[in-house]
Amino acid sequence: MKRWISTWSIGPNAELAHFQKIKEAGFAGVEIWCEHKRALVYLEYARQCGLEIGMHLPFHDLNFATPDIAVWNHAEKVLIEWMKKLREYEGVHATLHGGYAWASEERDEAVEKVKKRLTAMAAIAAELGVELLLENLIADRLNYSHHIASHFSEWKSLLDEANVKACLDVGHLLVMKENIEDVIAKLGGLLAAVHYSDNDGASDLHLLPDGKNSAANGVLETLRQMNFKGPIVYELNPYRYSLQDILHYVSEEKNSHLFEKQESIETGNR
Repeated sequence: MKRWISTWSIGPNAELAHFQKIKEAGFAGVEIWCEHKRALVYLEYARQCGLEIGMHLPFHDLNFATPDIAVWNHAEKVLIEWMKKLREYEGVHATLHGGYAWASEERDEAVEKVKKRLTAMAAIAAELGVELLLENLIADRLNYSHHIASHFSEWKSLLDEANVKACLDVGHLLVMKENIEDVIAKLGGLLAAVHYSDNDGASDLHLLPDGKNSAANGVLETLRQMNFKGPIVYELNPYRYSLQDILHYVSEEKNSHLFEKQESIETGNR
């Protein structure tokens, strides 16, 4: 397994020196948070530091399940542009949110719409040399709308029928009240990346796993046992933790032996 970090976790104002520290701390790669205004700058920093690169595609104004064709046409264009940029930087994967139905009554229609769009987007990604990943989301508890892939059976069906791989968000899964080990086993070879964080089982807090009381305990060992080789992306709350906090945690993490060792960057490659 490889330890990565989401650039969401380091905030929008990081500099090259921060990426150098990430590399020196043993992280193998970064998942670029495209909604940062300096995401393109971060891509360049990552390349200069010799970090592997993935991408979390933008989603806040780009509802993948929208029934509005004008919104969809714009969303499709933006997502493809980002995947092309990812390939320019020899990126590995692009993580996608499946969006949401405008109302819960439109769930079935929205899921079918997403299935068709996801299948087409996966084909475009494959042509570009990008692996498209669908992330599991958290359900709308009020049931006003429906978030795509917020139930395991729906998520798994979309993965199978659209021919895409899975990005498993551990924190989302904890809120979904699913058994992590069972889900990992059912995903099998579909699992391509993991978003790693902890929470209280009720809210998506993006906490550092805190040891013996962590709800995320056992996840890394379970992944090791299934011989998972992909990125474990630390996706942590930037409003709670500084990069220094995260690097300190990693330096003392008891699970460090589960990750591939990374070589330090050389001065000439910075």
